[in-house]
Amino acid sequence: MTLTKSAKAALDWLGKHNGDGLFDRHGVVLAGGETAPFMRMTWNQLRDAGLVEFYNPTGKGRGRLRLTDAGRAA
Repeated sequence: MTLTKSAKAALDWLGKHNGDGLFDRHGVVLAGGETAPFMRMTWNQLRDAGLVEFYNPTGKGRGRLRLTDAGRAA
């Protein structure tokens, strides 16, 4: 899968913001105290490529995302 410029930039942004973030109620990622300048479809593309994973540690509420090992290496 070829990543778009936006997906590559989002991967880099997440890496610089602790590699872990959460989705707010509008689907915007918050990480390292900042709001990501990327749309949800960009994060979905990265998930589909196996570079980030979505998870929910408590089983309720909004989801989170984090870099995978492949995402860190990319």
